[in-house]
Amino acid sequence: MNGTILILGAEGYLGWPLAMKLALHHPDQKIILLDNGWRKSTVANLGFGPWLQIPDLSSRIEAFGRKYGLANMCAVHAEVCSDELAELIRRERPHTIYHLAQQCSASYSMLGLQQALYTIRNNEEGNMRLLWAVREYVPKAHIIKLGSFGEYAKGGLPIAEGYFKPGYKGQLASTPLPYPRAANDIYHVSKINDSNYVAMAARTWGLRITEVMQATVFGLLTSEMDASPDLFTRFDYDPIFGTVANRFLAQVVSGSSMTVYGSGNQRTGLMALNDAVNSLARFVEDVPPVGEHRVVNHVTETHYSINELAADIADIARGVGLDPKISFTSDLRGESAAKKPIYSIETSLQGSHLYHTDFHTVIRESISLLQKQYSTLLSHHFSPHSAWNECSDGKNLDLKRVDAVRKTENEAYWDQFRINTFPSTRVNLNPGCLATLPQDRLETIKNQVNGNPLSLYALGREAFISIQEECAKLWPAIGYRCNVTSSTSQTMNLLALVLLRRLQEDGKRCFQVLTSEHEHPGGIGPFEHLPEYKLTYLPDVVLNDAEEFNRCLREMQPDIVFLSHVYYPTGKLMQDKWRLSNIKKAVPNAILILDVAQSLGIQQLPFGDADVLIGSTHKWLHGPLGGGLAWFKEDFASWIGALYWNKQHLFEDPQTHGFSIPGGQDFLLYERLRQSLKRYREIGPKAILERSTYLAAYLKRELNGILGHAGITHCFMGDDVSPVVSLLVSDYDPYPLYEFLRKKDIHIKCIKHCRVEAKVGHVLRFGIPYYENMGRLRMVLDTIASFVDCAIMDKQEVDLVI
Repeated sequence: MNGTILILGAEGYLGWPLAMKLALHHPDQKIILLDNGWRKSTVANLGFGPWLQIPDLSSRIEAFGRKYGLANMCAVHAEVCSDELAELIRRERPHTIYHLAQQCSASYSMLGLQQALYTIRNNEEGNMRLLWAVREYVPKAHIIKLGSFGEYAKGGLPIAEGYFKPGYKGQLASTPLPYPRAANDIYHVSKINDSNYVAMAARTWGLRITEVMQATVFGLLTSEMDASPDLFTRFDYDPIFGTVANRFLAQVVSGSSMTVYGSGNQRTGLMALNDAVNSLARFVEDVPPVGEHRVVNHVTETHYSINELAADIADIARGVGLDPKISFTSDLRGESAAKKPIYSIETSLQGSHLYHTDFHTVIRESISLLQKQYSTLLSHHFSPHSAWNECSDGKNLDLKRVDAVRKTENEAYWDQFRINTFPSTRVNLNPGCLATLPQDRLETIKNQVNGNPLSLYALGREAFISIQEECAKLWPAIGYRCNVTSSTSQTMNLLALVLLRRLQEDGKRCFQVLTSEHEHPGGIGPFEHLPEYKLTYLPDVVLNDAEEFNRCLREMQPDIVFLSHVYYPTGKLMQDKWRLSNIKKAVPNAILILDVAQSLGIQQLPFGDADVLIGSTHKWLHGPLGGGLAWFKEDFASWIGALYWNKQHLFEDPQTHGFSIPGGQDFLLYERLRQSLKRYREIGPKAILERSTYLAAYLKRELNGILGHAGITHCFMGDDVSPVVSLLVSDYDPYPLYEFLRKKDIHIKCIKHCRVEAKVGHVLRFGIPYYENMGRLRMVLDTIASFVDCAIMDKQEVDLVI
């Protein structure tokens, strides 16, 4: 390598495309990309994320190398506000340094004291550390410092390019002076201070510095990306880090209104991303003399007000078939003017076709690209943040709303959660068995208790106490005993046998069981196969009619009523609460068993009327396989005596004796369940349901389009708002699709020859875990679409032969 170029802040919106440009234009140079990842983590912590999830810097460098056959880029994770920067400059001796590593959001700097202090420290200290290191080790190096066009005081004078000779009281300045600066936010004040520091460093230390007064950048692509997602840069459109033009683009494509703050007369300078990168790259070969602080006004669109910008984007959007809307909100920044400010702007880029792409071309290109994955544009990004003049130490962004939104729509947040907690590449959408806990901590525990039964028992007792405490917080159930059991299917086997023993003590030999057509075979199966039980399945027409339902209860006088809180084939919630109370009124002595396997973890449990509620832990709780939770009414528990006949007990609590798993088990089940309940409570049941429902609605909408396009007659069963998507088809065999997905490590549920709500057909069930994301669901949908398309082509070929 003939030399080294250093880019600080290389992972950002401008930094990454600039790095690619420089690597291609200077293949004999070493390009060092330094970043600390602050922007990525901060945006996620605020509850937001970019349009697409961007690979980390190392992965992007690898993708760049594969595409272009170059290996002259390397990534360094380091802080500019540390000695790491000086050490890197001392070691590498770069001849050109791009300084883009600054907190760049005015809105962020005004959120609160901590955000303001971070902005000042990062921007001003990092800038000073750079200047000092260059002075110390590479005084002839060229610093290209990203300033901001927003530093300038816009008081009606023409804006000079950096320095000018002002006049006052008839006297003209004898030497050029910096153009006046003024700012209404802490970010721009920090940039003004930086401008003073770099001017001082050039004058006093003889450094070569080009300060680029960057206007608002917009757009998604540069020529080096070549429409390759692996090479894309981040595109933020939230109210904190999204630039105004990019926010407008995202809003238009998503069908939301473009939100204009205040009167909309505020004036903004603009520059397309590709133009900004091309212009920045030229400074490697355009070096100022020793001791010069050169200022460049980096702006190509100089005339826009916010109103005019929104109107132009709306016109372009209408031209491509969209229906843009514009709405006005409060003046959050205190910047509104009665009319558009009038001033001219000096810029060396004026009239240069090399650095000025047609505005309309960039907007159309950006809209087209966003439309390809419009579903990843999240609506909560479009809500304006609170006003800059509110003082609440970081809370003027509605953090409760952000937290709720983060747990519903933020793909970056949930993707990171999935990677940390459920790292498997497998996509498990089978609502019968959704997930298990990660094994990392359990492996450590296994090693500690291996070969030591007493340690296992102690661990089980400790975890069991925690489970009881968690369950009491999550599901307060006065009058019930809560116990850890086996899974629903296994527990129902035991319960059916124990009930039979107790019921037969009264001399009867046949017992009536009333149920519905919506039960899981594992729950109702024991009653079906024991000859002492006689089952009656009520059709929906009876089940959903209070009068008819009560008549059947009075006539049949069932010994046992077995119902599911959420129906197995459809995922539909049993909405009619009257049904449970009516059972006890009509048949006071009937035993009411409620299967909550499909609802435990996503719905409130209906305590009060049921004698027993039984659920599994490996569904919506994402807990241990083969485990379960069951609640027994006190009087029922006293009557039945025990679930496990030997009544051996692991725990000291006498209420659990005979109702908790007695022994011969995997005692780590308790530790797994303790972890899953703790995580479940921390995330929050409401957030879990909202997130799963949000993803399920997306899957359902897209799946409907795929099947409709393929001409497959289908209907969706159950509720419109549910974390389960249940698809019924009658003239199409879905089993080959089910098998195809399984081989691709995508798991769903297929039920053949199923009767659902007076319809007969085959059912495909998708249960959507809250930690999944749009990208992985899109992959599932694309896989389904590819299979269906191939099937259509095969059928067309057969028809042609016939």
